[in-house]
Amino acid sequence: MVILNFKVLRKSCFILPVLGAMGLALASAPAGAQSSGTLIQLIDPLDEPEFYCIDIPGFRHNLRLDRPLMTHTCKPGADDQMFTLDHPAKGQLFMAAYKLCLEADGTAPGSSVSMKKCSDKPGQRFVRNAQGEIRLGAGPGAPCLAMAPGKGEPTGGPSHLRRPLALQECTATRPSLKKWITPGARVLSD
Repeated sequence: MVILNFKVLRKSCFILPVLGAMGLALASAPAGAQSSGTLIQLIDPLDEPEFYCIDIPGFRHNLRLDRPLMTHTCKPGADDQMFTLDHPAKGQLFMAAYKLCLEADGTAPGSSVSMKKCSDKPGQRFVRNAQGEIRLGAGPGAPCLAMAPGKGEPTGGPSHLRRPLALQECTATRPSLKKWITPGARVLSD
């Protein structure tokens, strides 16, 4: 097994296809491992040259942990976008700054995702596959995290944009809206 540790620059969306061609796949730290975290970034920049990442609505003292998550211009190192993968258990997406886990608010298309107290609920078990999808649970019919189509909505900064995030039927969702990378995650090869 070859282990490569490296940082992927925000604008390096070419890395996933290159890794796939080399027979490599993204993997996270072992279950229960602590790390400084990683962004969950959409591979395709679409209308945002700085890419979209999964984000908590609000900013600093206006952060809204009680609201569904969204996608927003990536802000590397910002606590409201940094996830620890497979922590505290396999399949969980944990935000160390808030000690909360990503949880689906349902399983139907259009269901939102929010940050909740970590638990054994099935709504907190996500599977990242080789195609870059993040699915709720395993199986071919499992819904995946996807960004809404359309143009990003301006949010105050010079180029800051946001779009809604929800579970969607994977087969009916355009790849550009559902394929994610985790820059800085470990890369493993058999």
